[in-house]
Amino acid sequence: MSDVEPLLDEASPRWRRRSAFICLAIFSCGCLALAAAIIASYFLLQQKNVVGLKVMSLNTWGMPRTFGSEDKSLRMEAIGNHIKKGEYDVYLLEELWMRPDHNVIKSLIPEGYYMTEVGDLASSCDGTIGPDGCSGLAIISKFPFVEIKFHGYSDHGDALWLDGEYLARKGVGHVRIEPAEGYIVDVFVTHTCASDYNYYYRQRQVKELVQIVENSDADFVVLGGDFNVDPKINANETTLADIQNIMVNSIDDFFKKIETWLVPNRATYGNPSNTYSSQYNPVLYDYIFHKPTGKNLIWTNYFEIPFLKALKGNESQVSFSDHEAVTVNLNLWKPKL
Repeated sequence: MSDVEPLLDEASPRWRRRSAFICLAIFSCGCLALAAAIIASYFLLQQKNVVGLKVMSLNTWGMPRTFGSEDKSLRMEAIGNHIKKGEYDVYLLEELWMRPDHNVIKSLIPEGYYMTEVGDLASSCDGTIGPDGCSGLAIISKFPFVEIKFHGYSDHGDALWLDGEYLARKGVGHVRIEPAEGYIVDVFVTHTCASDYNYYYRQRQVKELVQIVENSDADFVVLGGDFNVDPKINANETTLADIQNIMVNSIDDFFKKIETWLVPNRATYGNPSNTYSSQYNPVLYDYIFHKPTGKNLIWTNYFEIPFLKALKGNESQVSFSDHEAVTVNLNLWKPKL
């Protein structure tokens, strides 16, 4: 072959087809890169409209010692000191039945934070001797409360079962906050009937809860608490399905695949790391849900079940509660007007 002969036969139909394919592939890659750049630029521009909201939910196991709770004074002090750090914007507390414990935690909230009073989230509550008539709910917020409401459930368990459900007055605590100008958020907290045999009452309570949440006209809605229902063990209930028909489960939103998060080390009750309930079957009872209104968007940027411990004596550590806390970082977005 001479030096002047081409290495490829440019006139060959095979080469022309190959050249056309290569050109098309390069053109397609260029178009995809351009589209990706446009989308990325648009997203970065819209980041100015994203507001973060960090939320923690914890069942405090605030029953009196005579009702079975352990190390309550030590744990309440530890919970209050943890909240004092101000790591989250909103704290949702359940089973804070007793007024003295409420007062301990309120005395430790960070400067500039706000906390609901016992009477704000209860129809009638003793809270000095026992939890009769109390909801056990409280909300702490970095942002002022625009509104505070309480809706007591119509169903409260069976008095004949002597499990305390009938005497307590569980319901839905509701506050409205504005974490950024024009970003209206309705925050709901609840605690439904415990024990598998109370499934009838729990399902009825959640159907009532769903109606309350659906009536919200806020830009964003956040719901958290102890729902006493596990996706596997209580799969025959309508409890979770009713909520997830209108809201997104943060843990599902973050981990995507159920097998990733439905594991013992992410159980909120009976967690192997819990010093009070590790002997029980691990279940997921505590959740944080969210939903936007209209064209707004809300998504889970981070989810964690922290293992919060308090020092007991000089050496041993105990969990904050027989439940583990649930924490999320949410992103809220509104289109520009």
